[in-house]
Amino acid sequence: MLRILLIDDNPHDRLLAIHALEREFVDLKIQQIARPQELEQALSAGEFDLVITDYELRWSNGIEVLRNIKSRYPEIPVVMFTNSGSQEIAVEAMKSGLDDYVIKSPSHYMRLPVAVRLALKQATTQNQITGLETRFQTLLNQLKVGVYRITADGIVLDANAAFLQLLGLDSLTEIPLNQTWESYFASKDDARLWQQLRTDAGMRERELLLHRLDGREIWVRISQTFTNNGDTTIIDGIIEDITERKYAEKALQESEARFRWIFESNVIGICFWDSDGNITAANDAYLHLVGYTRADMKTRGLRWTDISESEYNEQDLRIIEELKQCGISTPVEKYYIHKAGYRVPILIGCAFREGSQTDGFTFVVDLTERKQAEQEREQLLQREQIARQTAEAANRIKDEFLAILSHELRSPLNPILGWSKLLTTHKLSEAKISEALATIERNAKLQAQLIEDLLDISQILRGKLSLNIASVNLQSVISAALETVQLAAQAKAIEIQTTLSPDVGAVLGDPVRLQQVVWNLLSNAVKFTSSGGRVEVRLEEVGRQAQIQVIDTGQGISPEFLPFVFDYFRQADSQTTRRFGGLGLGLAIVKHLVELHGGAVWAASPGEGQGAIFTVRIPLIQSQTQLSQSTEQSDIYQELTGIRILVVDDEVDSREVVAFMLKECGAEVIAVPSAEEALSAFTQLQPDILVFDIGMPDVDGYMLIRQIRSLPPEKGGQVPAIALTAYAGELNKQQALLAGFQLHSSKPIEPTELVKLITQLVK
Repeated sequence: MLRILLIDDNPHDRLLAIHALEREFVDLKIQQIARPQELEQALSAGEFDLVITDYELRWSNGIEVLRNIKSRYPEIPVVMFTNSGSQEIAVEAMKSGLDDYVIKSPSHYMRLPVAVRLALKQATTQNQITGLETRFQTLLNQLKVGVYRITADGIVLDANAAFLQLLGLDSLTEIPLNQTWESYFASKDDARLWQQLRTDAGMRERELLLHRLDGREIWVRISQTFTNNGDTTIIDGIIEDITERKYAEKALQESEARFRWIFESNVIGICFWDSDGNITAANDAYLHLVGYTRADMKTRGLRWTDISESEYNEQDLRIIEELKQCGISTPVEKYYIHKAGYRVPILIGCAFREGSQTDGFTFVVDLTERKQAEQEREQLLQREQIARQTAEAANRIKDEFLAILSHELRSPLNPILGWSKLLTTHKLSEAKISEALATIERNAKLQAQLIEDLLDISQILRGKLSLNIASVNLQSVISAALETVQLAAQAKAIEIQTTLSPDVGAVLGDPVRLQQVVWNLLSNAVKFTSSGGRVEVRLEEVGRQAQIQVIDTGQGISPEFLPFVFDYFRQADSQTTRRFGGLGLGLAIVKHLVELHGGAVWAASPGEGQGAIFTVRIPLIQSQTQLSQSTEQSDIYQELTGIRILVVDDEVDSREVVAFMLKECGAEVIAVPSAEEALSAFTQLQPDILVFDIGMPDVDGYMLIRQIRSLPPEKGGQVPAIALTAYAGELNKQQALLAGFQLHSSKPIEPTELVKLITQLVK
């Protein structure tokens, strides 16, 4: 049940508002407030979900009432319904927390239920967001390690409670706005190390001495990642107190020093042995203990097992035997197989005497807890980054999408509400009544389709969209989709041609969703094709796939927008002057549905005003589960027929093998060793694809692609390019993309993979 407080001292206006609300909401309870005493009683009880208030009241005004309500119930939505407001009042009310503003007039009464529904929806959404933010902040504050976000200048932007505790702070406000937290590091050396850590994205971890606000110094380990947002660099990191570990390390060093002192001072007996167990050195205390002399050590070949082999258990002997085999001289991390069968991460090492690689002693440290802590810390940082990125992406998409959504949902409402009002208040002719009903039906269907698209996208984003799989005949799917757009095409005198090959086999998929794919493509083609144009639908078999093409003579797609045509909420024209409506969801739904069927979809267009071609390929049901390698290889060799490719590599072997690969696949290839020859061959060949090495003398691949990108498009300045290089790092990839390459691939590369990359760019 929806409970509403209706605050209005005009009984006539209250009745009109109640009448409008009862027509929209079935399960409704309205409490009418006409006097201040009634309002105070209602606010004390708090049994309401939404408030509708007038602005001019005999005892007060709507702004004061609004502030009173929001101070006590900030989450309750409030709608102002008045005929005495102004733009200034509306602005002041919105600043005070008003959710919507509706003018009292016959033409606006129908908007009151809409405003109520929107306000309730916005309040629900805001409560959910607030809850998520609260839970996320609670999680951060419960962590035992400090999590922070700073700028590249060291200004702290955000931090959790553990971070503040490490610095000895109660809140971030204790740090002056212009003060970096480098001042908290104790020595100049630490400040210099912090400066390196702050500016070098490659330095992910560092141990430093931190100077707390209370004057105490603690050791900390900092792990962080860098994120570039335009010209701004944001550093996200984790800081943990390792003071106890540092003290333990210091204690270990002191213990080793004491051990050396003990060995040399003969306080206790100590000996060293070689890989065969023979004692190679011992102090006087040890020799005295066992009753041997130094001469005995040379002549009798003493062994450490001669003392008491029972002093060492089976695991001790096993570790010693492993160390004999590996011969390591510094501690390393490895896995030790426990007798119970599970693997234990350990730090194992040998301490050898100077100039020898055979004798010494060993130590073993269980790293299980440390490995778990490192893994948990890394997972925590990744989850925090993902959560932040998800929230930022959601806010950005929301802002961009809400404007279009509001327009597209309100636009059909205008004729629906307008004609509905005229039908109920005016006597119209039969012709006008028919026109009104047709208009209402058409706009209602438009709104229904918008809502269906939104529901599909919601399922897609949540990963809940499922398919009812069956064997599908694509001819029947296309025929059904054609029927749904036939009337729209006839209304614009658009000719629809079909070329459906009868030999195309069946595919495995959801017939309803596949019909939705074809319908979306046909609807777009009709929508963006001018009156008297033509739309063609083709179905044929290509390789082992069924191919559907929808070709129109419409307005086409600009080269700038073509890469984004299948993105969510993207439209070529999102301005208020655009000629075509819609939410920009249809093609995104098409792409997702086609990929769910194991297929692919892409768009092509010669340019604006020259039509567009949308191609869908879906795997056919195969009679054999496996194909011979020769069949697969022959398909690969047919992929690049007719494609002109320029290959540039100063290494002759690499250059020749790449050229041979591509020629075997049917491509026309020119391979040259330098940038100078490449520019000459570029003009001669007019290639479709460029494949450049990066590391070359004089002019490298980055410089070469920049020279080509400086050319105008008609001279090949936008030819797709692949960086095929031995520089395989993520930084190298980013540099290649920034320089002008579309794709980056590392050497060596399989022929099939290179063909895939080239065909991907060609398509």
